Amino acid sequence: MKSQNVRSSFLNYFHKKGLPIIESSSLIPHGDPTLLFTSAGMVQFKPNFLGLKKNLKNATTSQKCLRTTDIDNVGFTKRHLTFFEMLGNFSFGDYFKKEAIAWAWDYLTNELKMDKSKLYVSIYKGGIAPRDEEAYEAWSKIIDKSRIYEFDEADNFWTMGPTGPCGPCSEIYYDFGEDKGCPDCAKNGIACNCGRYVEIWNLVFTQFNRLEDGTLEKLPQKNIDTGMGLERLCMVMQNVDNPFDTDLFTPIIDQAKKILAITGKNPAEVSALRIVADHVRASSFLLSEGVLPSNEGRGYILRRLIRRAARYGKLHGRTQPFLHMLVPSVLEIYKDIYPQLLTGANHIISALKAEETAFFKTLNDGEQRLQEIIKNNPAELSGEEAFNLYETYGFPLELTKEILAEKNIKLNEKGFFEAQKTAKENSRAYADEFEKEKVLVMQQLEGSLPATEFTGYETLTQQAEILALLTKDYKITDKLDKEGFVITDKTSFYAQSGGQVGDIGAVEVQGEVTARVSDTQKPIEKIYLHKVNIIKGELRKGQKITLAVDQVARFKAAANHSAVHVLNAALRKILGDEVHQAGSFVSPEKLRFDYTISTPPTPAQLLSVWGVANSIIEQNLKVETQVRPLKDAKELGATVLLGETYADPARFVLMAKDGFKDPLNRASLELCGGTHVKSTGEIMNIRILRESAVSAGVRRIEAVAGLSAIEHLKHVANTSMLLSKMLNTSVDDLAKKVESMLNLEQELKKEVAELKRRLLSGADKSAQCDLTLKDGTQLTAFNAENTEIKELRTLADNMADKNKGKVILISADRDGKKSFVVKSFKGGPDANKTAKAVAAAINGRGGGKPDFAQGGGEACPWEEFIKKIKEI
Repeated sequence: MKSQNVRSSFLNYFHKKGLPIIESSSLIPHGDPTLLFTSAGMVQFKPNFLGLKKNLKNATTSQKCLRTTDIDNVGFTKRHLTFFEMLGNFSFGDYFKKEAIAWAWDYLTNELKMDKSKLYVSIYKGGIAPRDEEAYEAWSKIIDKSRIYEFDEADNFWTMGPTGPCGPCSEIYYDFGEDKGCPDCAKNGIACNCGRYVEIWNLVFTQFNRLEDGTLEKLPQKNIDTGMGLERLCMVMQNVDNPFDTDLFTPIIDQAKKILAITGKNPAEVSALRIVADHVRASSFLLSEGVLPSNEGRGYILRRLIRRAARYGKLHGRTQPFLHMLVPSVLEIYKDIYPQLLTGANHIISALKAEETAFFKTLNDGEQRLQEIIKNNPAELSGEEAFNLYETYGFPLELTKEILAEKNIKLNEKGFFEAQKTAKENSRAYADEFEKEKVLVMQQLEGSLPATEFTGYETLTQQAEILALLTKDYKITDKLDKEGFVITDKTSFYAQSGGQVGDIGAVEVQGEVTARVSDTQKPIEKIYLHKVNIIKGELRKGQKITLAVDQVARFKAAANHSAVHVLNAALRKILGDEVHQAGSFVSPEKLRFDYTISTPPTPAQLLSVWGVANSIIEQNLKVETQVRPLKDAKELGATVLLGETYADPARFVLMAKDGFKDPLNRASLELCGGTHVKSTGEIMNIRILRESAVSAGVRRIEAVAGLSAIEHLKHVANTSMLLSKMLNTSVDDLAKKVESMLNLEQELKKEVAELKRRLLSGADKSAQCDLTLKDGTQLTAFNAENTEIKELRTLADNMADKNKGKVILISADRDGKKSFVVKSFKGGPDANKTAKAVAAAINGRGGGKPDFAQGGGEACPWEEFIKKIKEI
């Protein structure tokens, strides 16, 4: 059975049981700061499990998931994956154990026709909670008791954390046969970890609440949370013993074999192909959801996946980017299930290629560094040096071992793992404990407070009641007389989200301003935090207050946010539909818009974008919002963000002459929760300040609009008038004057360079010194006062051409420091060693390559410098 059929059969089975099919949520969990990625099927239903949302009584899904804790194991085991799909059926106070167990068995054995003799189950045997008699009784009616195993808390008791909802679970195992097992299987049964018995489905019965003292109390609402990995289920249905041999991977692996020119028959090739296939699949999904490679957070995980896959390609001879060539295979597998992959295909391919290109350069730098280390110490490479190569250059241990083996050089591999362990421990120690405490407080408030009602679309002032107060370090308090946070039942303050910063304003008590609001955040979807600074009196829990948004700041932010929509529409009109928003930032002062594009726009195209954008403003189109069913987005062709998850119904923002009377005849239609102006005329003007590259395939426009644009134009006018006065010219002639001065500067630089060249050619012998090195080689030193280091390099090349077979050393004192370069010749003395010795003599640092090196240190007179060189 193909994977598409397996997925649909599961969803359709439970849909027939009365469970609505809920679409997979994003890999980026929105409104949950405790998670980096969506790691389980239940994540999007967390509010339902906690009883905070009552919109569903049950559900079934196929959820996209990503787990990063075992990246280094992927490729070397049969089970570990990063990206996977979790099939699940859920109950929120509806059906419970009896139905969940019966349906699971019926689906596997009757719907999928799975061999009953190959199935085993486990239940909770008791410990911190009583033995799960209910599950045992339900299974006993279905399966022989000899096939029911009992395990303790480690395997069969699920918890959300030290406290909170928890309960026993029951797992279903599939036996892949004796030939896949080991001698211990007969004794251990399904507890054996050799790979013969694989857990394919976990049924979690959430029925308790664990208190601070560890005691368990029954939950008023019992829940069911089941999870079955699609990849593992496909293993069974396609009669293979690992997910990489299913149709979810084989098209990618087959293409990778062709590109890498390997057969995949030996263990090293098998591991490489599995790593490449898993990581390119995961990377494609992350890129489709707007994640970009970076050095922190989600971007760091993406970068790590791409680079690890590229490393294993290099291990098998690939020296050029290739992962992007596998994207079509990923699309072929998922195009009918996850259309955002097709929509973002160009972006995925270009981003992968760019990251690979950068990484291959890094690998080359690492290889050069390794060669330098080997040259200085040809006997053994320390584990610390090997780990530094890995950390600094991403240079894999496997490549290091391979290069050393060719040269019969030993490696202290134990030292490598010790250094790696130390680095991990240091990384863990650096974890921000304050952030952990903050998250725990937010979760506590989420469970105890009603959701804050946002009224800021309709009004800028709101009567409200204080529900909770927090100190500036997130401690719950009943009164506040300094800095802290205020949580209310209602608010007119927009909380930072969708790229727009939070509102600022004031808290009034009986008509007097008691506190200033400097920011508004929404760390958890339902909780609005007003960051306040008390200026008079105090605020108390339960107090009635008035929240007043700063009207000017709101208007300026709204104009800039509407300008983002206008720019998006203009870019797509001029550059085409391959343009997708990749992020934005909106504040009262400025806006920033990131967008994907494979080829940078030309100046003429950017001018056209600016023209289209300001044309939309001049038409003074209506800006209207409506809350509509999410399906309307597709029907109306609304612009949506890559990977963004939207509420249903969603908020539509339309810019059109006749508003929603004629939504198809429009300038812009986007799904957006931000604040906006009432007509495009209120944007006044958009001034593009800068357009630049953020990363490969992603560019950024920085601009101002509305009142901020007017303020910018005033600043530009004042600066122009000041410069024209300084340069003794008119504003109209300012550009010509500056151009003339720049041309003069270039001419003077050329003259100075020529004078220095003539000086060093021998006309001034006091600036030159000839020395003989210990091996008989001639070294000629030159003094080039007040010369930049890049000019020293050029001079060194010129002097080397005129002094064949000599080592050239050129130095210069500049800004209180001495800089120098050393240039050797083929077969000549090591410039790197010479530079280090010279640098040490002037209390500095130096180094480089055998043929060219540079350094610097303390400034000193030419005669003294020559004396020190002679001593060396």
